Amino acid sequence: MENGTASLLEDVDAMWDKVDCKRYDLCRIISPAKVTPYLRQCKVLDEQDEDEILNSLRLATKANRTSRLLDILQTKGERGYVAFLESLEFYYPDLYKLITGNEPTRRFSTIVVEEGHEGLTHFLMNEVMKLQQQSKVKTLQQVELSRKNCTLEDEQKKLRLANQELQAIQQRFNKLKEERNTYNDELLRVKDENYKLAMRYAALSEEKNMAVMRSRDLQLEIDQLKHRLNKVEEECNIERKQSLKLKNDIENRPKREQIFELERENEMLKLKLQELQSIIQVQTPSLLPTTDKTIFDILEHDRLEALEDRQDLVNRLYNLQEEVRQAEELRDKYLEEKEELELKCSTLQKDCEMYRNRMDTITIQLEEVEKERDQAFRSRDEAQHQSSQSLIDKDKYRKQIRELEEKSDELHIEIVRKDAKLVTLESRLRRISKDIGLDQSLPRDLPPMIISQGEGFKPVQGQSEWSSDESPEEKFFSEEPRLKRRPNLKAGVSNTAKPNKDEVQRGPPSVHSSSSSHQSEGMDTYDLEQVNSIFRKLSLERPFRPSLSSFSRISSSLKPVQELSLLGDNLLKDITLVGGNDSGIFISSVQPGSFADRAGLREGHHLLLLEGSIRGENQSVSLDTSTQEEAHWTLQHCSGPVKLHYRASFDSYRRLQRDLADGTLSSGDSFYIRVNLNISGQSDSCSLSVHCDEVVHVLDTRYQGRCEWLCARVDSFSGSDLTERGTVPSNSRAKQLLLVKIQKLVCRGGKEESETNRNIRNNLQPEEVSPSPDPKASPRLSRASIFLTQILQFVSRVDIKYKRMNSNERVRIVNSGGATLPRQSFEILRPEADPDSDLSRSLNLIPYSTVTPQRTQRRRPVLFTPTPLAKTIIQKILNMGGAMEFNICKPDTLSKEEFHLKQNVEPFIHYKEKHATFECITRENIEAVAAKGKHCLLEAELSCVKDLLRREIYPIIIYVKICEKNVKKLRRLPLRVELEEEFVRLCRAKEKELEGIPCLYASLEPEAWAGTEDLIKVIKDRILEEQKKTIWVEQDLL
Repeated sequence: MENGTASLLEDVDAMWDKVDCKRYDLCRIISPAKVTPYLRQCKVLDEQDEDEILNSLRLATKANRTSRLLDILQTKGERGYVAFLESLEFYYPDLYKLITGNEPTRRFSTIVVEEGHEGLTHFLMNEVMKLQQQSKVKTLQQVELSRKNCTLEDEQKKLRLANQELQAIQQRFNKLKEERNTYNDELLRVKDENYKLAMRYAALSEEKNMAVMRSRDLQLEIDQLKHRLNKVEEECNIERKQSLKLKNDIENRPKREQIFELERENEMLKLKLQELQSIIQVQTPSLLPTTDKTIFDILEHDRLEALEDRQDLVNRLYNLQEEVRQAEELRDKYLEEKEELELKCSTLQKDCEMYRNRMDTITIQLEEVEKERDQAFRSRDEAQHQSSQSLIDKDKYRKQIRELEEKSDELHIEIVRKDAKLVTLESRLRRISKDIGLDQSLPRDLPPMIISQGEGFKPVQGQSEWSSDESPEEKFFSEEPRLKRRPNLKAGVSNTAKPNKDEVQRGPPSVHSSSSSHQSEGMDTYDLEQVNSIFRKLSLERPFRPSLSSFSRISSSLKPVQELSLLGDNLLKDITLVGGNDSGIFISSVQPGSFADRAGLREGHHLLLLEGSIRGENQSVSLDTSTQEEAHWTLQHCSGPVKLHYRASFDSYRRLQRDLADGTLSSGDSFYIRVNLNISGQSDSCSLSVHCDEVVHVLDTRYQGRCEWLCARVDSFSGSDLTERGTVPSNSRAKQLLLVKIQKLVCRGGKEESETNRNIRNNLQPEEVSPSPDPKASPRLSRASIFLTQILQFVSRVDIKYKRMNSNERVRIVNSGGATLPRQSFEILRPEADPDSDLSRSLNLIPYSTVTPQRTQRRRPVLFTPTPLAKTIIQKILNMGGAMEFNICKPDTLSKEEFHLKQNVEPFIHYKEKHATFECITRENIEAVAAKGKHCLLEAELSCVKDLLRREIYPIIIYVKICEKNVKKLRRLPLRVELEEEFVRLCRAKEKELEGIPCLYASLEPEAWAGTEDLIKVIKDRILEEQKKTIWVEQDLL
């Protein structure tokens, strides 16, 4: 007996082990409130257990309640196990098959044993009544939702009309802004030209002064040379005088014969003197008589006296000779001083003469400068008078244009208002008719309690509320094919209202609708010729024109603008164009004897404006700012008499030809674009493969005469061109590629949605059946129209899961304001209107967006998306050693009155309402953080990006990609996320919002980080990297 009991317990434990193996799935799927009535009927649960399971405060979630239910049933043993399997067999047959591996039989043996067949019948009737009540409540909910839908439709139409008025005002504002920019450019050009002329005049004056100074220096050198020459001449004269004196002395000297005679006499006298001296010495004084001796003494005394006298005379003569010599030296010295003084006097006289001549020359030059100054003043006054006169004329014409534009805008606004009144009346009539039909179709036997519940019903999250990743247009289109559950079961019968065939068709069938037989056939059922006609229409559109803010050109000379009239037919064959939007469009050659030659067009003429018929419409096209592709297209499609405005700028033309010949320029085109789709070099017939969101520099829009653009890759840090160059498709060809890629995504999305809806097609039916228009039955709607309709709806919806199905087919769809299809386009189609052309006009695809480079030296603020992660990421960055480089933006706290007062003066970048105050972030708050050399970390939405860019604040946007793979990595972060699927859906909705911002953003892939710390480190590195990069801004989206 004990062995049998033990084996029975082991079997029961084995049974519950099977249940425990699937415990996670059971707790995730089973709703305890749905199963407990049956378990109470089987008497495995009592009222206390049911109250504990459903109302206990400790069991906060559905999974906890289900787990508690399983624990209670496990205590009941085999009986609890059997009753639980029967409840699964009745309510959750898939889970029953998952646990037991058998198909459900629905015998309900336990309830039959406990209550009998009457109890089972009573239980089934209660369930049927509950289902009927739920069906009635759902019907009331559906009625209430349909009313709300009509109200929202009316509001949407009113908002659309208001949007049209605002667009008209915006267009007028843009026109005035363009005029202001044009006049500012003209003013800057005139100022630059005046500045250049002034600089040129100053340079010429400087050159003239330098030449005058040089001439003065040369004149001084000439005078110095003349002075040296005079001095040398004087010295030569003195030397000549001395040489003449010496010559005279030489000529007056005695002859040689006389000199010889005097020398002989001198020698004879010397001999006699020697003889006498010898005689005197020989004769002794004793031999002489006394008389003679006395005489001899006397003579000797006389001789001595004579010798003394002679010596005195000699000394005197020597002194006199010395005095004469000194006197001669003084005389020579005074003569030299006299000559020097005479030379200095002559030099001073010549210097005085030279300075007198120089002063006369300077006086003459000053008189000439005064004459030139007076002439320049007169010419300046004349130019100012002409400029003021032209400004007066321009203001007068501008005033006339503004008056005409105001009249046109008033008429347009009046038309829009009348249309708004008409639409309001139509919506009111439709609402009244729907209310009448609704009152007739409501069941009359509904209890008052259910009706009151239906009136006070609020949509339950996850049932009838729109998902967070859908746009308002998605909500609008997703309401129409609304499906409701059939209220009839096997045990009851309910009448279902049939759709009224006379009801006006509310709109074109949705791209993802499974009720249309034509859509179930796929995109291959369209006529290929009609789809090709759509591509031809796209190719015939006006070529790409970059925005005026993407470039600025100032001409070096203001030559008069001339105009001429000629026939526009075959004009492109008569002339050849060169240049582009950066250099201007010039004529490079003219066919001799052609209409253009006879009209006066010549090589080097700069084309400015073309007025005439272009493709059957009178237009005025500015050729000065057009690309080479657009200029060719304009001249190719003009017809009849046209008027050309041009300027003879031969210097600019020669400069352009020289740059083209040197290879400095590929053509005259130069602008930057942001690519909005992936283009493969192999599959799309181009030599340069580019990715979506990549910026390239367009160098030629008619490369080698083909519909291809020559582009160069751009360095993301410096913004300069890289060496890698290649071709990409032109704008019209890129539109076709974008349309094909969208078509593939539409087909793929339609197939997946048809597979998901196939399982519920037996239990669901459309609330309003709107059969798709048959192309054969309705001649006004072709298959190409339906194709364009589906493309337009896809562009307006842009579901993330279809756009992100394949990274190689990624596209960026920019909302240009014309991608939504009006609802009345299929309601009222005039017979004379062409629906294909109307739809193709409303299809506005932008494969390339023009961007302008921006640079900033300050630290840029940082935005994080998804927004629920922003606060946590900011705290982590500051806590992990980032306070030296990052700081939060401290908002200003304002009262309600201060907030409204300042909001009217200058809108805040971001604000948040807390109780009775507002926390506002202004430009000064962000600049205060940037002034400290730190990045400002903002906890704001992406809607503030445009306001930041308009204030010339360029934020760094960090997008953390969240998917099902890496959402589990965020469990450690303090996030309040109830369901991970909802959080992933919210993150995908943010990715859709990112595509509409007018700047690039940094995306962190799921594989780039493994944990929280790794994520913060990757974010810091990416912020530092983005700070060094060039900023690219789409000015057209601001």
